[in-house]
Amino acid sequence: MCSKTIQGFKAVTIRLPDADTHPHEIFLKEHSLRHYEDDKPPGRTLFVLNIPSYFENKHVQSLFSATAPVTKVIMPSSPGFKSAHVVFAKPEGLSKVLALDEIRMSQSGVTFETGLSKWVEEYNNSIRNPDELANELNTFMLRYDKSQAKSSKQEKKLSQEVDDEGWTVVTKKGHKPGIANKESVKIKLAGKIVEKKRKKELKNFYTFQIKEGKMKNLALLRKNFEDAKKRVEAMKSSRKFRPY
Repeated sequence: MCSKTIQGFKAVTIRLPDADTHPHEIFLKEHSLRHYEDDKPPGRTLFVLNIPSYFENKHVQSLFSATAPVTKVIMPSSPGFKSAHVVFAKPEGLSKVLALDEIRMSQSGVTFETGLSKWVEEYNNSIRNPDELANELNTFMLRYDKSQAKSSKQEKKLSQEVDDEGWTVVTKKGHKPGIANKESVKIKLAGKIVEKKRKKELKNFYTFQIKEGKMKNLALLRKNFEDAKKRVEAMKSSRKFRPY
């Protein structure tokens, strides 16, 4: 079989136990390091692309362990096709895998969840256990109540303290809590004051004011009517087709 190389990656065919007639291609390359990383030692780390979306770490390890012992698989979780770093026990293991053109996955101990069964499993795993959720909420509320009690105790202590000049600290827990000194609060209060003044203004209080308002409305209606008549006449005179 002729090996295929694409941009430095070697294309290798993998055959799964239950899909022998439809193989899949992955792309392999020795992991090159700009800076040394403890979890990806040079000479023993393989970089793999185009891993099927339903593969997990155990599947990748099983795929390459048949050729050489694998010590670690680093594969970030992501939607779609995945990438991974595979660390072999010895440099010879990396060389053996890079020399392959096809990898046939063993049937022992490896099962895949795909299609509807995979979606059902993911949905079931996403549902929180009611007892665990209740315990988590109770723990959070206990911490919150403790912090609130501690804060109230500190404010009460401050409100009872008197400095050298006889002044006491005013807190928001007083008999009449103050208003927050924020720009949004100031704008809201100013708007309320303007609205209150507007409501106090007396409009059409006298009879002559009501009469003047009616006369103005009537004059405006007459003017609009005359303007509409002029527009209609102008439209009639501009017509080119005159049957009579």
